[in-house]
Amino acid sequence: MGIVSSIFAGLAFLGSVDVEGAHDKDAILGVVILGVSSLILGAISLQQHKPLKTLTIVAVTFAALGLLILLGNTQSN
Repeated sequence: MGIVSSIFAGLAFLGSVDVEGAHDKDAILGVVILGVSSLILGAISLQQHKPLKTLTIVAVTFAALGLLILLGNTQSN
């Protein structure tokens, strides 16, 4: 589960960092689904004391950063 969490977190982080800075609703929904699912899978993996603990912690960190970046970029003026 730690590897799947890291893959989802990487995709969520890369999806939240957009070069143009403009996100459509589908991109926002995709990043939110990937980020939240990565956080859930990472939390489950840490709770069950699965191997690859460091990878899981990095995945949870990247998922949280991706969601925070997305939240910061989608604030209306």
